[in-house]
Amino acid sequence: MSIRPHPFFSGALFARKSCFVYLPEGYEESEQCYPVIYLLHGMHGSEAHWLLKGGAELTLNRMMQEGSLRKSIVVFPSDGGYGLGTFYMNWYDGTGQFEDYLIYDLLPEIDKHYRTIPDRAHRVISGLSMGGFGAFSLSLRHPELFGAAASLSGAMTSTGLISVQYARSDISRMIGPLHGPYAQQYDLQKLADTQLTNDQRPALYFNCGTEDYLYSMNAAYHEHLDRIGYQHEYEEFSGEHTWDYWTQHLPDALGFLEASFKQLLGD
Repeated sequence: MSIRPHPFFSGALFARKSCFVYLPEGYEESEQCYPVIYLLHGMHGSEAHWLLKGGAELTLNRMMQEGSLRKSIVVFPSDGGYGLGTFYMNWYDGTGQFEDYLIYDLLPEIDKHYRTIPDRAHRVISGLSMGGFGAFSLSLRHPELFGAAASLSGAMTSTGLISVQYARSDISRMIGPLHGPYAQQYDLQKLADTQLTNDQRPALYFNCGTEDYLYSMNAAYHEHLDRIGYQHEYEEFSGEHTWDYWTQHLPDALGFLEASFKQLLGD
């Protein structure tokens, strides 16, 4: 296994960007093609944080060696690098097309330069905190691209859960009027509603620490998915919004993604 930086140009952002790419053991010695896992960072973070702070390389090595996760290419992207965090969205005020950068720049770049299997059954996405929102938003908005999504301590937000003080933050710059049509396009509850009858809706898994400040948001999202009948997996553990928690529970997310591969591929 190896990890390499991969620089590329983003037409959506008109900027040079970089990600890290984890290549499984045996990649260099074979012509085999692999599924791809995208692992998103949280606010204040970067494409390096899962590797530097979350022990992701050790977890991936161990799980692939023991067979609890199939050999996969794992991509650690930047959210676009603007402000405190972009939420992997196209911003309402035109600041940046951060969703387009992931979907139309990064994904084709990875499929072009690495031996991937470029279909939804072999492409999944996960993330922590802001990255948990990004994983669910991107998969629910693009179910033709992602077969499953997993979140750790995600910002599982809905416009109905955003404080009326949102205008004092950059949230209003991201989504515009709280009850406007643009904001509704990124409301995770409404996105789940729209995918409910889609046979190719992404499989969803999320967990959160019971002492986490985002716990109530996760519990509310679980209740909503139960209410509408969107099959999913949700777990609660003791823990806060910390790297200790995410390092400990990354295997839970990856284990779900492995189970999703099996179901999607009929293994």
